[in-house]
Amino acid sequence: MQVLGVDRVVLATPDVDETANRLNELLGISFDDFFAASTETVAGTNNLVSRISPDGQLDLAGPGDGDNEVARFLEENGPGLYGVAFRVADLDEAEQHLDSKGVEPVGRIDWGDFSELFYHPKHFGGMFVLLAEFPHPVTTNVRKEFGEDAIGRDDE
Repeated sequence: MQVLGVDRVVLATPDVDETANRLNELLGISFDDFFAASTETVAGTNNLVSRISPDGQLDLAGPGDGDNEVARFLEENGPGLYGVAFRVADLDEAEQHLDSKGVEPVGRIDWGDFSELFYHPKHFGGMFVLLAEFPHPVTTNVRKEFGEDAIGRDDE
């Protein structure tokens, strides 16, 4: 398995807009439009909300409808590091490698050329690990285009 680097860091927060505004005020980090995403995992459907920095390196994830993995994480741990997405050269190879070590994904998303596997925190020191494969650098606008059919945008 070849890990090419960190794709993005995912922070869990109960209020995505408040956290985005605070990071902008204190650190000058801006965030793209708010969007909602639905993912299927072994735990069921997760309706999440997110804002990603324009460089795609920081993802603020919120609980959306409140009955999902982010909501449970916030209840148990409070806001903070939720997961890290790593870009891999070959997602199928990475999945096979982890499977050979007894680590199976709990979910998957395919958005055009962008694919991502989700791995449970119990295998990675308490944080979700996401493995992503895509043929080119991904900006948030491209992610949104890939997700047009898979995610619903909320441009409040």
